[in-house]
Amino acid sequence: MTQSQKHIDHDRLYTDVQYRYEYVSEFIGFGKRDQDLIHKSATVVAGLVPTIVNGVYEKLFNYDITWSHFAQDQDGLIIKDEMSKDASNVTMDSEVVTFRKTMLTKYLKKLVTSDWNLSYLKYLDWVGHMHTTTPMKKSSIDVEYIHCNALFGYLSEMVVDALQKSTEWDDSTRDGIVRAYVKFFWIQNDMFSKYYVKDRVLSDKEKAAVVAEKEAQEDEIRRELRSESFRNAAVGTAAGFALGAVFYKCFSR
Repeated sequence: MTQSQKHIDHDRLYTDVQYRYEYVSEFIGFGKRDQDLIHKSATVVAGLVPTIVNGVYEKLFNYDITWSHFAQDQDGLIIKDEMSKDASNVTMDSEVVTFRKTMLTKYLKKLVTSDWNLSYLKYLDWVGHMHTTTPMKKSSIDVEYIHCNALFGYLSEMVVDALQKSTEWDDSTRDGIVRAYVKFFWIQNDMFSKYYVKDRVLSDKEKAAVVAEKEAQEDEIRRELRSESFRNAAVGTAAGFALGAVFYKCFSR
């Protein structure tokens, strides 16, 4: 290694989520300015959320191979209706689709409001982890990577197209926001692909440590999401139906 080269710890890339994020984000040039620009887009993205969420699930509905995953138990939702365990009976109004739409809505809200700290990085990592076929998880969702990758391409194109059409910002700011989102989708995609691509086989000791961390991490995130749902319900009740409808239209919380 020459003096100008930065040393990257190979093994930490596969065991330390923050270290991996720092490497990938530095490599592609995603930094504080990008994070701030994503936060700056919040007011515009809020109005786009319903369109984005519905567009995603309409796209998934177009293919039997992607729609079949909604006949499976989800992370946070056990399908009790036997008919709903047959994908041909699952509709846009089914409980499982409503549940997944709510989760995607929360995901988009977190993207434009969360601080980029370890807690948020663990959340992004959990989103990738819960969809995969890795045995190091509790959820029963098993989505092959080809479908996740295709969806990222579709979602990225949809968001970028909507942002480019916005008249909220000057050209320089709008271009910066678009670039920030493109980089973000590559970072999130990496947190999916790490559980599919077998670049490195963990030792038994490393695997045990990762499993223990993942279990604690997933339990923490589930508690947080349940707590958010409880707070949202309380606010909606106190404020009345009309105000609750406004929040739902923006973020479907």
